[in-house]
Amino acid sequence: MMKYKTYEALTLQQAILKMTIDLGKDALLVSHRNIRKGGVWGLFGQKMVEVTAAVPMKSVPVPPTLPKTSQIITSSATPPPAQRVIYSTPTPPQPSIYYPSPKPSPPPKGKEVDTTSAVHKELLEIKAKMESMLGEVRGGKGPTYKYPGKSGELYIRLLQNEVDETLSETLIKRVIAESPGPLLEDEYFIEERLRNHISSLIKIGSPIQLVDGSPKIICLIGPTGIGKTTTLAKLAADFAFEKRKKVAIITVDTYRIAAVEQLKAYAEILNLPLEVVFTPSEFKTAIDKSSDSNLILIDTAGRSQRNSMQLVELKSFIDSAGYRLEIFLLLSATTKDKELIDIVDNFKKVSFHKLIFTKLDETVTFGPILNLSTQIPQGIAYVTTGQNVPEDIEEANANKLAKLIIQ
Repeated sequence: MMKYKTYEALTLQQAILKMTIDLGKDALLVSHRNIRKGGVWGLFGQKMVEVTAAVPMKSVPVPPTLPKTSQIITSSATPPPAQRVIYSTPTPPQPSIYYPSPKPSPPPKGKEVDTTSAVHKELLEIKAKMESMLGEVRGGKGPTYKYPGKSGELYIRLLQNEVDETLSETLIKRVIAESPGPLLEDEYFIEERLRNHISSLIKIGSPIQLVDGSPKIICLIGPTGIGKTTTLAKLAADFAFEKRKKVAIITVDTYRIAAVEQLKAYAEILNLPLEVVFTPSEFKTAIDKSSDSNLILIDTAGRSQRNSMQLVELKSFIDSAGYRLEIFLLLSATTKDKELIDIVDNFKKVSFHKLIFTKLDETVTFGPILNLSTQIPQGIAYVTTGQNVPEDIEEANANKLAKLIIQ
């Protein structure tokens, strides 16, 4: 039998800590997900993490039945009243998570006391096994078989973060070449050198820059479920509230009624005009109506990169605008290497200019971002880290992304 419980916290680490304190080290993490507390359609809602844990239910042993006492009378005199004997099992003191447990008895002579916590030991064992397996797969006896000093550990970190193996080797060799021998044992020094090399490879695209006298028209495209509508709402809120600019919204995503309703809700909350477009001819008319705006944001329907007809239709809408559009391709940070390349190759038909990476809060490996950035000319303009409007978006920063890749 298993016992299931859920815990909520601001971060995944805090939620796991709550789980461990409550259920102990035997608790199993079943799942985790991002949730929002309060707000409307995610607007100004509090981002939280909810984890579900399971722990085996232990059966309680039944104490053995103690025999009843009997008294043998050996005298004819009236015996004194029998004394009732009460048997009880002493309850050992329970350790507290806030107060120290009773000091344990010293270990037998010749044995050392292991002061490392059980959780920490388990994490170290898992890490050692993973590193050992990586080393064996690549023909070595351990994780640092290939490179000296701390550079070997950084090489393993790159591989664990799904950085391309050839690229990982190139980066580590550069670090070794410019590091004097003794400094190869200085983790801070070589990590900084590696971070600098990685950040130099990540292409950064400029954020939205408005032009005086004419509207800046931004079109968001990408696969289904990538977060285009929410990202558009974040950009709209930033420019309308923070930068005090006149913003208009156009949607051509008429395939999903829910998407239109969601965007209408955002537009009402932000007090911004919204135009819903069904045909290419209506698209140009909608832009004309909003031509006095500083910024026009266009939401499109999610398209499968494998559906050529959908991509052709999307291109026909963009070509019918009669204006120069700046096109942002949205990609999820949870997408793996091969699929990222496939998406980019197929969306080239639409001639996008920059990238936005979404869902950075939902992935644990950031290497594919670096891998892609070294293979295409377009730069990353923005990254998003959740569903909250407008705060969960920021301009892309190569140094911050490099830190994530080698964390």
